[in-house]
Amino acid sequence: MKQCLYCPEEPRSEEHPLPAAFGEFTNAPTLKDRICGQCNSKRIGLLDEQYVRCGPEGLLREKFGIEGRDHHKKVNPFYRGSAGGHRIEFLAWDDALQCEVNVELLGGDQGRQLCELILTEKSAGTPPHHIALKPKMTADELLKIVAGLKLKGELESRITFDPVTEQWAPELIRKAWPVSSMSEGVLGATKFQGGVAKFQVTNRYYRAIAKIGFHYFLTQFPKYTGHEAIFSDIRNFIIDDSKELVPARVNQFIGVRPYPLPLPMCDPRIRPKGWIGHLICAEIREGVCLAHYEPFISSEGRLRARTIFLGRDHMANEYAIQAHLHRYFEYGKQGRFSGEALIVLPRGLNLVPTHLDPEIVVAPPIESAVKSNQ
Repeated sequence: MKQCLYCPEEPRSEEHPLPAAFGEFTNAPTLKDRICGQCNSKRIGLLDEQYVRCGPEGLLREKFGIEGRDHHKKVNPFYRGSAGGHRIEFLAWDDALQCEVNVELLGGDQGRQLCELILTEKSAGTPPHHIALKPKMTADELLKIVAGLKLKGELESRITFDPVTEQWAPELIRKAWPVSSMSEGVLGATKFQGGVAKFQVTNRYYRAIAKIGFHYFLTQFPKYTGHEAIFSDIRNFIIDDSKELVPARVNQFIGVRPYPLPLPMCDPRIRPKGWIGHLICAEIREGVCLAHYEPFISSEGRLRARTIFLGRDHMANEYAIQAHLHRYFEYGKQGRFSGEALIVLPRGLNLVPTHLDPEIVVAPPIESAVKSNQ
């Protein structure tokens, strides 16, 4: 009997190396009958949930208006996190209110201010605290969040909300602080010039990246089952759900490439216009099994290109490479499909061996001299 890559159960599922929350693509390679249903939907699914909602990819997913399968639960990543990751904070300066506010992206260059409570400690000199307000939030829940901030001294408070669609927000504040009073509202800014995005993720985010590379590699080189001893370390990394984020452990498997994976992206003068896609590559070079992954490539820019170390096969003496570009349709979904997966030939790739930067950069400890009185 076949066995799941991550547990003793029988594998009877079809897994998408590229998370389905990024959409379905025609002709996309899938990993069939290597993972059991429980691992696919729960253990591996948790990795995908955090990855597509809590990191930079989650921000671009909202910017480009990308939706997953119709039956997937819709989650607003600017109001809540997923699978242990924090919600996305996109802060912009509001000239009318003279403070930073959180903005949620609505697709393209459109956005709106979050419904939130902004608390500032007047004497502390610390950045304001932004608390997202949600329709089903209770006064007790709000008070618990504020208590957890352990604020001291005099506070300045602001609430931002849409008076038409979020009439519940002032009432929530009154229930939490019955003796409080609100001054007359001020219309906020209608345009913002740039902003700063903040992300807070756990090891699940990085394990999702490793999973994408490993599973894609197995779809392209079927001579490997994934159970081989050479892959034991990457399997353990993907499935080990320990809470502690260990940078050295992440950097052992994931490195950042200094240049884009597709050659046309290396020169801004010849970048293709008007398309968005995700590129995944699988490579065997000098006995080393590798995957390369660059999400959200577009004419507007790019995220990190990463190399994922999967294992070392001392018996492999060939050089082989396979790659797919998951490219979105220009005019939106066609039926249930968001785009098509296109085979990319090696001559279109920039895979020259290069120095890899660590995925997580750890600041060196600060040394201080201590004088002894003795």
